[in-house]
Amino acid sequence: MSFRLFVYYCALCGGAGAFAGWGLGRALATGEGIVPQGLKGMWLGVGVAFLLGLVDALWNFALRQVLSVLARVLTAVLVGGMAGLLGGLVGEALYGWKHHDAFLVLGWSLVGLLVGLSLGVFDLLAALALGRDPRPASRKSLKCLLGGLLGGALGGSLSLLVRGAWGELFHDKPSELLWSPSATGFVALGMCIGLMIGLAQVLFKEAWLRVEAGFRAGREVLITRPEITIGRAESCDVGLFGDPSVDRVHASIHREGNRFVVRDLGSLGGTFVNEEPIHGPWALRAGDVIRVGQSRLRFGERARRHPGEEGRP
Repeated sequence: MSFRLFVYYCALCGGAGAFAGWGLGRALATGEGIVPQGLKGMWLGVGVAFLLGLVDALWNFALRQVLSVLARVLTAVLVGGMAGLLGGLVGEALYGWKHHDAFLVLGWSLVGLLVGLSLGVFDLLAALALGRDPRPASRKSLKCLLGGLLGGALGGSLSLLVRGAWGELFHDKPSELLWSPSATGFVALGMCIGLMIGLAQVLFKEAWLRVEAGFRAGREVLITRPEITIGRAESCDVGLFGDPSVDRVHASIHREGNRFVVRDLGSLGGTFVNEEPIHGPWALRAGDVIRVGQSRLRFGERARRHPGEEGRP
């Protein structure tokens, strides 16, 4: 999946998840008041976090890595549900206190912030539990958190405008009989949260790979973990299926300080950087092409390093 498609699917799934959450909330949380609004917010958070968590997991993992995908999605759903509940309760309580729309926007901003956080919670907890460097997971969480906050604020404001427009259009009808204002408001909110979370990850990316030739050419993968593996095995982070010249676990890329290093993992065909075979750890720089079998992966990086850091450490 390319970066453009990732952002597109984040926005689309955010809106779809919010619509599903709106339907569940309307069916299961009837009435007015703080508690019903909190429950409606909870279902919104569940729907948005579920689909955004699924898109995020499938972008970083193969569909065949069922356990990894499932664990991340379930964690996102749990945190997203709590986010929606908290945001709905806080926003409605403050609105009941002062009856100002800004408090509703504040509540939805809180929902967006915590939904964004939900996408990085699993990796952060896993890093802490396994004694790994938590900084990559923390950076991802911070990006998603920021994107969710901005998306919640933007979507909350847009939601109020949409509801107001529907209200003016059907001003002679009781608001409780109208589904369109709340439904379209939720969809606008979910789309904005998804859009901004996706944009935050792409715009503030540090390092990435683009598959230029081989399985799923055009695919772009963010390097957000301390180490990623390349090969034909289902457990590999960059799966290059269908190429018999690629070993099951062929090579790996991991972070060392301020640079990224590629290693061949004893493969039969070897690993090449800019068509030069590597026999030990090799420090990458932006634009390098890694070849494994018939597949070519271009490494991209935002930060620049000094020329003296090229090549092998």
